[in-house]
Amino acid sequence: MKLKSLLVITCLWACFPIVGFACQFTIRETGFVDLGDGGYAFYGYMNNATPADVVSAFKRISGAALLDTNVNVEIVNVDNDKEHKALNYLGEAPPESFPAGVLASPDGRPLILDIARSPEALEQNLRETLNGLVWSPKREEILNHICGSLAVILFIESADSEENAKAQKPIVATIENIASQMKQASYTATGPPALVVLNRESFRREKVLLWSLGLEANEPEKPCAALLYGRARWIGPLMRGEEISERNLLGLLSAVAADCECGFDASWTRGTMLPVRWDEGMRSRAAKALGFDPENPMVKMEVSSILRTEYAASGLPFGYVELSAGSDEQERTEAAPPGGRLNDEKTETRSPVAPPASFERRSPPLPESKLRFPKPLYLMGGLAVVVLGVGLVILVRVSARKP
Repeated sequence: MKLKSLLVITCLWACFPIVGFACQFTIRETGFVDLGDGGYAFYGYMNNATPADVVSAFKRISGAALLDTNVNVEIVNVDNDKEHKALNYLGEAPPESFPAGVLASPDGRPLILDIARSPEALEQNLRETLNGLVWSPKREEILNHICGSLAVILFIESADSEENAKAQKPIVATIENIASQMKQASYTATGPPALVVLNRESFRREKVLLWSLGLEANEPEKPCAALLYGRARWIGPLMRGEEISERNLLGLLSAVAADCECGFDASWTRGTMLPVRWDEGMRSRAAKALGFDPENPMVKMEVSSILRTEYAASGLPFGYVELSAGSDEQERTEAAPPGGRLNDEKTETRSPVAPPASFERRSPPLPESKLRFPKPLYLMGGLAVVVLGVGLVILVRVSARKP
C-alpha cells in the first residue's frame, strides 16, 4: 500500500509544475506589461543665471505634460552638475542658450528641442513642445488600434507612389491571410493586424515618431514598415522596400502571437516603445481587451520571470488600484490632448541617424513562417494525462504481482 501511495504522489508531483506553473500569457500580452525598461528621458538644462521663476515653471510644466508617459524628466544645472552624462547631448552650448531641452532615446540618440527663453513665451511653448513629444495624430491612431488588434503595421510612404503601392501589397495580403486563419480557427481573443499609413503630408507633423524609428523627417528613399504591438512596442527592424514581404511580416507576427513557453528566447521581443502617453483611459482599455490588468504587480513579476528581466516589487505599491477587466469605462475618442501641437518648425535632430541594420541581421530566425494561434495549457494538460497514465499502469502491474 505504501508503494502505491508513493507512486501516486510521484505522479501528482510530476504533473503539478506542468499545470501549476505553465505560462498563461502570449508574447503579445506580455508586451502590455511595463517593467520600467526602455524608457525615454527629457533633460531640461539650466544654469546659475536662469531666473528662479523660469526653473520653477520648467519643473512644473514638464512634470505635468509628461505624466503617464514613458518619458522620464530630469532637470540639469550645467554649472553645478558638470559631470552629468546628459551634458554630452548639448555640446558647447553658450550661456545665453538656457533654458534648453533634449529628448534622449533608449539607445542614447538625442533630439534637440528649441525652447523659448523669454518668460512671456516659455510656458506656452514648453507645454506645446512637451505634449508633442508623446502625442501626434498617427500615434493616437496606433493606440486606438493596439488593444483590439494582434499588432499594428505602420507603413511609411516614400516619394514614389508606384513603390508605395507595390510595398503595401504584401501587407494587405498578410492581414487578409491572418484574418482568414483566425476565422477558420474561431480565434476571438483579438482582431487581425491593423494597417496605419503615414503619408508624406504628415511627415512634418510626425517628426518625433519618425525620429523614434530612426528616420529623419524628410522623405525616405524607400517605403518603410514597422511592426508595433502591446504598449506601442516596435519589434524587429524597420523594413525597407523589398524587405516588406509576407515572409518577414509573418515571421514577426508569429512571434507576437506565440505562447511565452514556445521555446525561443522571448527577451528580444520587448523591442522599443514609442514615446506615448499611456494614461488611465489606455490602461482601462488594455485591461478590458486582455482580461487582466497589466499594471498588477503580480503580473509584472510573472512576466519579468518569463522574459528573464529584473522587476523588484514588495507587496502592492502605494497608489495601485486593481482594475476590473470588464470595466465599461468610456474609451477615449478625441484625437488630441489640450495643447498637443508639436512645434514642427523648431524641432530638429542633433545629428544624422545611421540606418538600422538589415532585416536578416537584426531579426532572429524563427522556425515557423505560418501563424499559429495559441491554445493555452492544452499541451501541458496532455503531458499531465500521459504521466498519470504511466503511473496507473505501474500501479496495476505492482498490484497484479502481489499474491
